[in-house]
Parts: sequence; C-alpha cells; structure tokens
Amino acid sequence: MELLQREMSFESCADDERIFVRIVEPVDREDVKAVLQIAHGMAEHSLLYMDFARYMASKGFAVAVNDHLGHGKSVSKGGSYGYFGEGGYQNLLTDMHKLHDIMHRDYPYVPYLLLGHSMGSFLSRAYSVLYPNDLSGIAYLGTCGSQRKSMLAGQRTFAEARIKKLGPKAHDAIFAKLSTGRFNQAFAPNRTANDWLSRDEAEVDRYTNDPLCGFDLTISGYRDILDLQALIGTAKWFRAVPHIPILLMAGEQDPVGNNGKGVRQVAHRLVKTGHDVHLVLYPEARHVVLCESNKQQVYEDICGFMEAAVRQTKAKENAS
Repeated sequence: MELLQREMSFESCADDERIFVRIVEPVDREDVKAVLQIAHGMAEHSLLYMDFARYMASKGFAVAVNDHLGHGKSVSKGGSYGYFGEGGYQNLLTDMHKLHDIMHRDYPYVPYLLLGHSMGSFLSRAYSVLYPNDLSGIAYLGTCGSQRKSMLAGQRTFAEARIKKLGPKAHDAIFAKLSTGRFNQAFAPNRTANDWLSRDEAEVDRYTNDPLCGFDLTISGYRDILDLQALIGTAKWFRAVPHIPILLMAGEQDPVGNNGKGVRQVAHRLVKTGHDVHLVLYPEARHVVLCESNKQQVYEDICGFMEAAVRQTKAKENAS
C-alpha cells in the first residue's frame, strides 16, 4: 500500500504556540478503515512513533501524532520545554481535541481510535472521559495504577510552594528524582540513565542521544502530571470511561506500572465497572513497549486490537 507522510501545525489553545503534527496515511483515502491518534509520553516527541505509524498506515489506518505543548517542535524559539501553560494538562487535552477535529474532518465516516503512552496514557485516560463521543476504541500503553492520595497531595503542596518561590517555568531537579529518577535502580548496573525504557540498547541510545528527549519538566509541569494522576485514579473516572474496547498494554518490568501490578489493578477496576478490557503484559519487557526487543509482536497485537474495535464499531452501526 502506498503511503503519504506529511507534516502540519495548528494554533495551540495556550501561550501563542503552534502544535506540530506528523501524519502517515494511505495515499488512496478509500483504503482508510479508521483514524488512529497517538499521544506521546513525557520528554519525548512524535518522531519516535513514525516506525509504528508507518506500520499502522500500511494496515489501512490514518495515523496522526502531535508534539504536546512543551515538547518537540511545539516549542517555539524562546518557548519553555516541559511547560504546559497556565491551564496545565487541560491545555494538552484541548489541543488533542483540536487534532481530533482536524482528522475527523478529513475522515468523517470511519471509526476514531486513540492510543496514549506513559504520560500520553494519562492524557488519553482523561481525554476519554472528557470527550467520550469522539472514540471507538482506546489503548493505554505504559500506564500507572492509582496512586496514594496522601502522596499526590503532599507532592503537589511541595510543588506549589516551589512554584511560588521560583516561578512556574523554573526547573528543580528534586521533581525528576521524585518521578522518573528512581526507575533505573532496578536495572543496575546501569549502562545509561535510561535503561528502564527498553531492553533494546539501540532504542535506549536513540532516546538518550536525541536532544528533544529526556529533559526535565518545569515545576508546574510536574504538578500538572500529579493532577492528571489524581484524576485518573478516582472511582468517578472509572465509572465515566466510555463503554468501548479498551487495550491495556505494558511490560512486566515497567516501573511506571509497578511491574504490571498497577496495570492489572486498572484492568480489574475497569472490568468491575462493566468495561470491555483487553490486558497484555509482556514478560521482561520494560516501559516503552513500542521500542522493545519484541516490538514487532507489540505492533501486531495493537493492530489486531484496533482492527477488532473497527469491526465492532461497524457491526453496531449496521445493527442500528
């Protein structure tokens, strides 16, 4: 199948920034069976997803992935990496919805799917309850379980105090230590500071050597992540998730998901609220399953889930 890869941008809802987008799609739009929008993780950007995007496009999906505010090419000259604007994570959700509207105008009659990795999974979990009618299927990759309310509240209070003292765009190394800084410990002796991301050393090196990856968020950015985690851990969130196919996928050695325990917890709670959940945990895989040593299997598993969600959506449409 012949593919078209293009780039575009649109005006963000915040900070006079423009949101950069990469799109991969079949040249013949008649070949498109669904749209897949991707929300990338913290301190990375859309380029890392192009191999997967081309794979999915070859299977008939129009794939769009944007650089979030404070990331990649969505940071203008003089802009701040790791800063989400005064509206916090809500700005990222609004921008994601803007991209949805752009892609939906191009493909108004096909199912719309969303995939989020890591921080992108937190955003996708929030998006799915804020815009439930947008979606026909959701994939949460490398997500976390519910965090202790007392821990989130304590860290948020500390973050607000540091913001008051240093400003929202300031950086403080303590927050990296509190969030991702501890994740590499389980993989000692360490070859790099990012061994926890993948068993594939080439993929780890690609991330480590990428100047647009691995930066610390601003203090307010870390606060916004805490707010996201608080939201998606509530009973209200689990009840509000739309009743569409849900994929939970992670590595069993992923520290973000507490080595699978947190991901199983999310799956269990979604099943209890009557949701259609497909759980995949890869033995020995680490955080970024799309860049793992078994990534071809990961690609195929995601594609199989997405194709099944498309079939289910069309069956419902034909029955109504």
